[in-house]
Amino acid sequence: MKGAIHRRAHPRPRQAKRFPRAPIVAIGLLACAPTPAPPPAEVHFVRGGLLQRGGEGSPIGEYRFQTIDWNPGESHAGQVAPRLAECVRIASVELGDASRVAAAGGPAPDTDLAFSPDGTRLAIGSFRGEVLLVDVATGAVHARRTLAESMVRRVAWSPDGRTLYAGEQSPDATLHALDPDTLADLWTLRLADRVGTSVLPSGDDLYGIYSLPAAYSIEVLSTGELLVSAAHGWTAEDGNRHNLSQLLRIAPDGKVVAAWPAEPADATLLHPAVDEGGSRVAMPVNRTAAGDPPADLPVGGLEVLDLATLTPLAAIQVPPLAPWYTSTYLWQAVDVSAASDTVLLGLGDGRVVLADTSGKQRITLAGGSPILAGDVPIAASVGHAFLHHDTAVYLTSGTNIPWGAAAPDLRPPALHPASNTVTVVGLDGSPRWSFRGEWDVQGMTLAPDERTLVVGAGERQSDSRRDLFGAMVFDLGGEPRPGESRLLATCATESPVFFLQAVSSAGVIALSEVPWKTSDGGVAGRYAVSLFR
Repeated sequence: MKGAIHRRAHPRPRQAKRFPRAPIVAIGLLACAPTPAPPPAEVHFVRGGLLQRGGEGSPIGEYRFQTIDWNPGESHAGQVAPRLAECVRIASVELGDASRVAAAGGPAPDTDLAFSPDGTRLAIGSFRGEVLLVDVATGAVHARRTLAESMVRRVAWSPDGRTLYAGEQSPDATLHALDPDTLADLWTLRLADRVGTSVLPSGDDLYGIYSLPAAYSIEVLSTGELLVSAAHGWTAEDGNRHNLSQLLRIAPDGKVVAAWPAEPADATLLHPAVDEGGSRVAMPVNRTAAGDPPADLPVGGLEVLDLATLTPLAAIQVPPLAPWYTSTYLWQAVDVSAASDTVLLGLGDGRVVLADTSGKQRITLAGGSPILAGDVPIAASVGHAFLHHDTAVYLTSGTNIPWGAAAPDLRPPALHPASNTVTVVGLDGSPRWSFRGEWDVQGMTLAPDERTLVVGAGERQSDSRRDLFGAMVFDLGGEPRPGESRLLATCATESPVFFLQAVSSAGVIALSEVPWKTSDGGVAGRYAVSLFR
């Protein structure tokens, strides 16, 4: 068993010859022998303190955490502090077999993670349709329930920690309010009644699950109300593509109190950004349906809405970046701040746009937009971004060839200089710092302390190295300094991580590990969630 201590049986001692005083001499020698020193305590220098077995502090897994401000080179608990903080795995939760999807070249299994407000429990929504509740201090699974025939796309907690919300991607697209102790339903809301339903795909359709309606986003407000994005994109029997989506504000008892648009839209509304203090919502609007887009929606841009009533306040659309693109696309790289009068848009073509909340565009940054490598255009998309005080933080993807190029299926001949980069700029567009390493970045999460940034590392596209899976941890605060000095720690995993991470109020990091298809056609890695401190 891994981690077990194997003890070798001692051989029987030979019978001592019976000489006078021999026993007395032996006793004297044993009494004079020095007592072996106890082994040094296992000590890890982690962010914000020490993690050790047998030490003092709060229990966490097999360790105890003690808050200490340490600096590299200092001595604590008999050991010298390293240059970078360690990142120690404290627990791991297996989520079942997902190797078939990986072996067939399908997408990484979607997994959502959410810590309870007090940081003691982790909720997991899995690709296999399960919700799990994990005790963070011990790593034990407290409760487990299968909700959907397909996947659980989102999990989120109420502000008081007494309700766990889970949203399915399934024929019913059910939104569940669950008792976190038992995972029993407190109430449910069938979102398919608003955005339509689709039948379960056949078992060999690797991407068919994404044709089902879903709760694509669950934002829990301080009032206990929910902001839920219900979205559905499917191909009908006639071969035409269709979309139906609606943004809903839902009371804590499950009643819908506001909706935008009033009738479900012929578009995809997936990932809203909320400025609760400023009572604003930035809702990206995309579309995959056939036919002409609705004239009243900013397709490829976003709508700024009033949070309380979901009434439109401003629309922002950015012209396509010709000649490489004929349309624009937004994913999770959006944010809005009424305090700084700023809306942030990170586009699939690599551009970053800063606008006013009235819709006026102020600044456009090149980001990862196309450049030529020889005669081949290369780009790096912006898929994740947020506003942080007086800065904008964005993440660029690996290098790609724009789909409007002559041969978009070619392998990029060179790396885009802005690919796989964490970038921080001022709201006037001025550069603050950036970081680019050997990792293939995969999503980012701002911790509850609003200073610690976790960036995932996914499957490598350029080579087969496996020593750069996991996550990087950065410090967004403090005095101005280069990006290299802001790297606090790296958390190594056995497998690539999914693009959604979570960080607790106590600094515990949850990463979802996913299996992947190797270059020889096999499958490596596992489907699991690992906790680090």
